[in-house]
Amino acid sequence: MNIDNSVSIVGCGISGIFAALELKKSGIENIKLFDKSRGLGGRLATRRANEGKFDHGIQYIRLDGISHLPEIEDVIKNSILIETKVPNLFVGYDGMTSIAKFLAKDLNIYKEFKLLSIGDGPDSMEMSFENGEKINTESLILSSPIKQSIEILERSSVKISQPKLDSIKKLEYYPTIIVMVESESPINLNNEFITECSEGLFSSITDNFTKGISKKENFYTLVCSHDFSSKNFEKDYDYINSHLQAELNIMFKGEYNILSNHKWRYSTPKDFYLSDDSLQISSNSFIGMCGDIFTNGKFDGAIKSGISIAKKLLIK
Repeated sequence: MNIDNSVSIVGCGISGIFAALELKKSGIENIKLFDKSRGLGGRLATRRANEGKFDHGIQYIRLDGISHLPEIEDVIKNSILIETKVPNLFVGYDGMTSIAKFLAKDLNIYKEFKLLSIGDGPDSMEMSFENGEKINTESLILSSPIKQSIEILERSSVKISQPKLDSIKKLEYYPTIIVMVESESPINLNNEFITECSEGLFSSITDNFTKGISKKENFYTLVCSHDFSSKNFEKDYDYINSHLQAELNIMFKGEYNILSNHKWRYSTPKDFYLSDDSLQISSNSFIGMCGDIFTNGKFDGAIKSGISIAKKLLIK
């Protein structure tokens, strides 16, 4: 398959989606998004298990500085994004992934397309994917975690700015381990559906039934602390869960089942690129980078970064 793309966007998280939406509003129609996974939304992620449902990425979002955007107004108007009893704390009506699915409903998305490298041609770039496909594109936006984007660029023959590449190589992320639990009885959370933990092995606990996404009660998402996640990320789940057992036994009085786990290698930025909300890294053909690491590591920042790189492309 050899498709002549005007714009290709790699990564279907919220930053990549908003880059596409901004370009589309400006009249660019030939936009394709590629993601290495079977779904979309990045850490706007929801999983089903044992007739219940868990959000296993971002647990809620705030709309600081983005509530005026037409796309955000639209997801609220259509009851996709719902405000909780806590002011300015929003969740997806059917899980956080429902937000991404709604926003991307009119976009052209290719799933299970993992980009390996980019080749430079006289009129366009050639993207080579793990599934054997080669696709031409005139402009390219990389919205995946920058560690993954750097690996792609270092395997590629396209001309990029080495000083700019060096400036982002030092940026790091915290990994995060997620534990999804079904318990025999409810536990008391301080803040309706979620409690933030200042100590112990977990940084937050979310009740997915009270949150409104799981039809079954007592479905909890536990986000492991930065310290525990960093020390145990490369361990297998049996090892991880055994080392959480003592704290889980106290929390759930021994009456629980771990239904699933998930690891986010590039979860929360440790450092931020402070020079701009996005980065154009190519010297010839347009290659740009965006994501929450260019702003504040949050949902609103990811959106701002996606819009920022789209505007850079529009004025190139």
